[in-house]
Amino acid sequence: MINRLDIIQNKLLQKKDLNFDEASYLIKNILNKKVDDILLSSLLTLLYTKVETYDEIKAFMFYLKSKSNSFKINDELMDTCGTGGDNKNSFNFSTATCIVLSSFKVKIAKHGNRSVTSQSGSFDVLEALGIKLSSKINVVKSYYKKKGICFLFAPYFHPILINVSNVRKSLFFRTIFNLLGPLLNPVNLSYQLLGVSDEKNLNSHAKCLKDLRIKKGWVVHNINGYDELTTTSKNKVLEINNNNISRIKIIEPKDLGFKRYKEIDLKGGTAQENAFLMENAFKGETGPIRDNIVLNSAAGLIISKKAKSMKEAINMVNYNIDNGIVMKKLKSLIG
Repeated sequence: MINRLDIIQNKLLQKKDLNFDEASYLIKNILNKKVDDILLSSLLTLLYTKVETYDEIKAFMFYLKSKSNSFKINDELMDTCGTGGDNKNSFNFSTATCIVLSSFKVKIAKHGNRSVTSQSGSFDVLEALGIKLSSKINVVKSYYKKKGICFLFAPYFHPILINVSNVRKSLFFRTIFNLLGPLLNPVNLSYQLLGVSDEKNLNSHAKCLKDLRIKKGWVVHNINGYDELTTTSKNKVLEINNNNISRIKIIEPKDLGFKRYKEIDLKGGTAQENAFLMENAFKGETGPIRDNIVLNSAAGLIISKKAKSMKEAINMVNYNIDNGIVMKKLKSLIG
């Protein structure tokens, strides 16, 4: 009798997509250690080379969420994050963006991890800034109640993923698990700014946000391959609003008054270097880092219904930076 895992592997070898039930069976067996590391490495490689589909991502997402240490915060929460995998080694724009948005009293639940494709992941730079992380839900809730923002370190809330960590680290390319990161926040979100490094994932991730019943969200992709909005080129956006997904919209930074920057201008460094760059931008330093923080933060204000247009939102962000409101917020998060 042919094993069901063998059937799934054969489908992937033929570059055929898995349906939702097959993908659900696969992730259940992977995380329950029914798949050894050699087979797991093969399966992840086959999924990557075939290109993961919406049904496959959705199945993995719902199973992982069912196994997470989820909890409730009774607020309309927002997250800002990307899939990673763009290999740009860029500055931590989504992390800076969540702090800027918090200065507008947008309720933030920032979910993230350490570095995968750069020198500094979101939680590397948070620690470098002096922000403490906790695995205890009561501590996280208490911090949120005082600050209006909380930081959810993925390994604390998805411990089952330790079962695939060694294989993921051994592969030199991103896997389906990287695509899942922004979809696995352990609290229920109302709003989300989600970046994808591959244009193919605009649609898959917009559908997943719809499945998660998000009130309003943007899935964004910069045509230079960034998993966030940038001023290096045009950006593509799919909006999820009231259970509907829009057609692709284009955001051209030059039309919003931004200077066109080169990729080297957006490069990040170590966690300590990125913390220094972030603080300087929050203190009012102008240039590419600030402009790209402003662009993403303006999008966040539109999504969270704090502003009606990008130009209005850009002015609001610049005001909060120039008047020390963002820097004051950052200081309040430390310690």
